[in-house]
Amino acid sequence: MSSAATLSSAEAILAAAKELKLRRLASMPAPEPPAKAKKARKPTQTVRCRLRIPHSEYRQLIKLKKRLASRGVPSKKGELFRAGLLLLGHVDLIDLKVAIRNVIAPEARLYKVK
Repeated sequence: MSSAATLSSAEAILAAAKELKLRRLASMPAPEPPAKAKKARKPTQTVRCRLRIPHSEYRQLIKLKKRLASRGVPSKKGELFRAGLLLLGHVDLIDLKVAIRNVIAPEARLYKVK
């Protein structure tokens, strides 16, 4: 073999590699421009709030805490209230009205529960 033959085959390999690289770059999505630096936000402020609930609802809250703890999800009362608010934000308006109506004026019970 002559050196000219090996040179042309080496050039062919380089040309094929270059072509393959160009095809890969063409198939890749265009790089997105870097995101602008956001201004530093102030930390969210928390507000302390006292809420009075009936004893029966408090018992339901404690039962829910115990049920979550038994499944390995420890939680606090405030966390449960916040999670409930997040869920209420996604509830249909009609269902929310019904729930509020049941809280304001619950249906009469047939017998007294102690």
